[in-house]
Amino acid sequence: MTKHIVILGGGLAGLSCAYEMAKAGLRVTVLEREPVVGGMANSFEEGDRGEAGRKGGDYWCYDYGPHRFHTKEKELMQHVEEILGDNKVWAKRLSRIFMFDKFFNYPLSAKNVLTSLPPWTVAHILFDYAWTRFLDLTGIRKFRDRHFQEWVRKRFGKRLSDIFFVQYTEKAWGLPATEISADWASQRITLLNLFDTIKKTLFRPKNTPRTLVTDFVYPRVGGIGELARGYKRRIEEMGGTVLCGSPAIKVHCREGVVERIEYRRKGKPAFLTGDGYISTIPVTSLARCVVPTAPPKVREALAGLDYVAIVFVYLKIDKPQVSPDNWVYLPEKRLTVHRISEFKNFSPYCAPADKTLICAEITCRVGDRIWNAGEEELRRIAVRDLSLAGLIREEEVLETFSKKIPFAYPIYDLSYREHLETVMDFVHGLRNLKSGGRQGLFRYNNMDQSIEMGRRMAEALVQGKQGFDHERIAAEDELFEIDRDLKEIAESEPGDESR
Repeated sequence: MTKHIVILGGGLAGLSCAYEMAKAGLRVTVLEREPVVGGMANSFEEGDRGEAGRKGGDYWCYDYGPHRFHTKEKELMQHVEEILGDNKVWAKRLSRIFMFDKFFNYPLSAKNVLTSLPPWTVAHILFDYAWTRFLDLTGIRKFRDRHFQEWVRKRFGKRLSDIFFVQYTEKAWGLPATEISADWASQRITLLNLFDTIKKTLFRPKNTPRTLVTDFVYPRVGGIGELARGYKRRIEEMGGTVLCGSPAIKVHCREGVVERIEYRRKGKPAFLTGDGYISTIPVTSLARCVVPTAPPKVREALAGLDYVAIVFVYLKIDKPQVSPDNWVYLPEKRLTVHRISEFKNFSPYCAPADKTLICAEITCRVGDRIWNAGEEELRRIAVRDLSLAGLIREEEVLETFSKKIPFAYPIYDLSYREHLETVMDFVHGLRNLKSGGRQGLFRYNNMDQSIEMGRRMAEALVQGKQGFDHERIAAEDELFEIDRDLKEIAESEPGDESR
């Protein structure tokens, strides 16, 4: 009899896993909480696709912030192009940082920074860096990488760190840099120091780092969500089942073995039994719904893990383009919005030819003032910030609306690692269940990594590979979205699932 695999979560990791297993002849059932698949890589459409890109047309499509698919792996790119079919365009990434009332190229280069900042600021940066290196090398003051702020100051000096690393990180996470783990910096920043930055500006490395990749593929119409929808269609064509609006509510176990999944379908409880289980839902949610209940130590650890939420404010603008950028970072704390993206710069068919649509992201916590803000307040915040940045005028705004995601970024505070190890030890104890993907590992990884992780989980299950560890995929340095230029202001990209 064909094995039946139950997959929790219809994001890219869960869907790519289901797709590969269905191709291998296994019976798969995917349970997705939301009414549509995709998770953070979901998209929304308005109007007639036949009008896409036309002047005066009514077609709009938009994502949860910026998403672009790129990979150095040819086989993985072929896989994604197979899912998208003819519905794709190639685009070139362009992004900038807005601060000091001017735009800086992104990724940054030492030349751009040193020529764009005021001379006294440049002098301060160079002095701070030299002084910090002197203190550390002589042992007068040793920097021990106890937290994010100390990690970046050790390598770049106080002034440069505060401008390009600390303020954006604190704004995006809503935490002081002294309360953020140095893991975030070590995983996301691979420059050795300021001298390394200058060297890599003058002599680009032969192996192009991930964030310096400019070419990427994107759906012509339908937004990045076409990837998830493509997976769903193909899974169902092969006889698999994808149940949307069907959240898993309990994972029934006995002696470390999952026996069945209880989920809610149309308001009523239902059950699924499989020969194996894959989870890509937030690992915190998974651990909380295990029956019998997790031990007290695990429940205490769960209370110590949290997420940054994001409110996305969308603005339809009465002009063809706001900027040529795919996205723009707004690190200054005088502005509430921390990043904007313009979907027509991903595909020109995402909005009418004579109009455009901007997505303004605001990080927050579930239940705080921003999360609970009404449409009028969110409109006021977004319009004010974009006007201050010189990107729009208030009279150009035709319409605004918003969407929210509660589990956007895992919070790497100073105690997260200890808590996460406890939770993952508990989850690893479920012998016939694997947890993976961005949410399933409480890890910031990108779209290509989530897809590849799902595919490798499927490969391991289909081929019975006991030694393969899919968790390595987004933990290896070369697989992180790393900027080897000056940038890495602890970038939080939701979309590259870069969110």
